[in-house]
Amino acid sequence: MSQPAAVHEQLTDILVRLVGCTNDAVVPEAVLKDLGTDSLTIIELAEELGKRFDVYLSDDTVDALVTVQDAIDAVALHDGSRSPGHAEKLPIGLESPAPPVRDEDDENAERRSLARRLAFWFVLVGAALGLVLGLGGSALVSATGISSVDLPPISAPSTAAPTPTDEPTPEPTPEATTSEPETPDPELNVSSKQVAPGERFTLSGTFPSAGVGTSLQVQVKDAGSEWDDFPIATTTTKGAKFKTQIYTSRQGERQFRLTDKKAGKSTPAVTVQIG
Repeated sequence: MSQPAAVHEQLTDILVRLVGCTNDAVVPEAVLKDLGTDSLTIIELAEELGKRFDVYLSDDTVDALVTVQDAIDAVALHDGSRSPGHAEKLPIGLESPAPPVRDEDDENAERRSLARRLAFWFVLVGAALGLVLGLGGSALVSATGISSVDLPPISAPSTAAPTPTDEPTPEPTPEATTSEPETPDPELNVSSKQVAPGERFTLSGTFPSAGVGTSLQVQVKDAGSEWDDFPIATTTTKGAKFKTQIYTSRQGERQFRLTDKKAGKSTPAVTVQIG
């Protein structure tokens, strides 16, 4: 069970990022809608709290969030249950045993013994056949009265050797090498480059190096600061396309991009004037 102070601290950080309110405004009695949230922001707030504290807030719990204290109690008093379908690790002792390792020493010894027996019988049979053929040949020569046989000498073939030609040997044609086509760079488009505080705008484009279902994190950068994660993520669809809607109440010129954190690759940045 999480401590209320820790939940309050994380809740303040999330609300400042989502709606641009001040830290001092996030007090327990403050009404969430007065801080600038709407139904979509409440859902995003609940999802981010669930990720940070590893809990699952049901739809009924999310619908009942009215004040900052309600959000703190939803996490601090949570029973620790996970979302439906959450995979649990089997306890030690219930895991499937590893298959036994087969001992091949006996099998190899049996194969070697069989090979020796076969070689012995081949030698024995060969010797017997040689003896029978030798005795039979001698008896045949004695019966015909032939004491010696003169065979004609073997002469070399009279076919003339081919005459070498002076024609040059054709050189082998080098095989054409094929190279894989380069993957196009990611693209990012914005529906409007100037919006009012809290007005929604769309980020869309393609991420060719990512497959279908790849998670892309929206990131934001203000003047004089580094890139930071915006509390919105989306996934690629067929054709490596993506599309998401965001809004922010913080005014000024802000840059946005989408990043595949696993591959360490990002789209080009787009600049949006808020206010």
